[in-house]
Amino acid sequence: MKVNSKLFTVLLLAAIFTSSAQAQVFEGTNQWGNFDHSAWKIEPQAMQNYVIMGNKFFEPANNTLYMSEFSEFAQFNSWNRVHTTTETLNTFWKNFCKSTFPVGYFAAVGAGSNKVYAILTNATGHKLWDRVSTLPFAIQYGGACQATNGGYLACGSSNNGNLAVTKFDAYGVPQWSNEYPVSGFAWTIKPANGGGYVMAGTRSIARIDVAGNLVWSTTLNLPTSPDGSAYSYTEFEEITVLPDGQGFVLTGSCFSNSHSGVYTARVSWAGGVTWSKINDAVNTALAGTPVCWVNNAVMANGNTKVITSWRRGPVSAGGGLFAQTVNIADGAQGAIKSLNNTTPVQEAFATRAHGRLVIGGTRGTYSQAYAYANTDFLNLNTAPQSGIQLDETNILNVPTGNGFLTSVQNAHPTYEKGKIVFDNPIMAFASRTTHQDLHVFPNPSSGLVYVGGVMEVGATLRVFDLAGRMVMEKTVPEGDAMVTFDLTGQPKGMYTVQMVGDRYNVTRKFIIE
Repeated sequence: MKVNSKLFTVLLLAAIFTSSAQAQVFEGTNQWGNFDHSAWKIEPQAMQNYVIMGNKFFEPANNTLYMSEFSEFAQFNSWNRVHTTTETLNTFWKNFCKSTFPVGYFAAVGAGSNKVYAILTNATGHKLWDRVSTLPFAIQYGGACQATNGGYLACGSSNNGNLAVTKFDAYGVPQWSNEYPVSGFAWTIKPANGGGYVMAGTRSIARIDVAGNLVWSTTLNLPTSPDGSAYSYTEFEEITVLPDGQGFVLTGSCFSNSHSGVYTARVSWAGGVTWSKINDAVNTALAGTPVCWVNNAVMANGNTKVITSWRRGPVSAGGGLFAQTVNIADGAQGAIKSLNNTTPVQEAFATRAHGRLVIGGTRGTYSQAYAYANTDFLNLNTAPQSGIQLDETNILNVPTGNGFLTSVQNAHPTYEKGKIVFDNPIMAFASRTTHQDLHVFPNPSSGLVYVGGVMEVGATLRVFDLAGRMVMEKTVPEGDAMVTFDLTGQPKGMYTVQMVGDRYNVTRKFIIE
């Protein structure tokens, strides 16, 4: 179907007006194999979609990771990937993160006795590499982030029940694994202002430097529950970094002898607690053992508030999703609002991306992957907002003139073998000339060069030296493997790699030193 630029503009404005005027809630589920599954986290794609990862939950032969992409309408209609290892894996929690170089996703999963399975995929879930490594001690992983000095970090708990972290290089090889004299399980880790990282676990938070040395740790004291007993168990599940060095917001769940509640706190980079709140406490002695498990917090209202979200309901069966605003300055809480989901949710994680509140996780009884999208998300803010809130990942810059349009390209592409196919000639032009997901690494290199990312099967990869002479040529194969160029022995200097195919024509520079 051909669409000219003027008609496309009209359709785009109509879509924006419709989205602004009428809020909608979308839900979707996806079956991963025949076993129960666990999925606790989602990551936004570059333009509009989202990715979720998980594995079998407490089932035999747990040696498979599953990945799916779902749309802003919570539909799993794009792609699904299955990655299998020979090792028996631990339960997968939130231990995957986005990768910016190369663009894709990293995950680390404990694998039996003293082993770890690490995997890196491209932006459409195709495996770039995976490997099994032996560690000094066994670790169950709960969270991951990209390292500030290259590679990745994953946090969790050692077999001694202490907070533990592994640093991986860019190819998944463990650089070091440390455990700390801090009891608990680390669910989340994030880069800290001023260097190093902070992680949060069971009642405790800790900061380490880039070499993995413990800088400080603290155990947070929580208010008492409605029956006067202490909240003796907590799950500090996510760190939301505040702008301008203001510290971070810590979100999680807490449990006493009789109640479960939502926990939110603001913490400085030095470990000081500015405020601490517990909300929506429910009596766990009621039928079905209802709990409040928090997902996380997202920034809102010009970075003066966060919106926390959580689910109520029985432990296994799951239940409804709820959200409220919290002032960053003083912790003042707004009204609790139902998110009107109709599918019971077991575990979930929220993100604010592409103008929506989107939640991904596991539906009740661990039976399926779950996705939720709410176009009325911005109305949870106290300040009025109009139109669709956009971030830089929504905007695709295309040339002006010659009939081309510079605008928000919020179209809905179809997919073929994991690659976007556009009917709109504007989008087809942009996909061929502004392709961003081809990467060469390491850069600089000593000679062994990997080309990965979103590549067109059957396209030609050519390496040229600075004088324009072709040094090597390969064809992009079918499957998940990266393309490797062994340029050992070539003169030092600047080189380029060019991918030419029916859909893409992309050039990247790299250095051999």
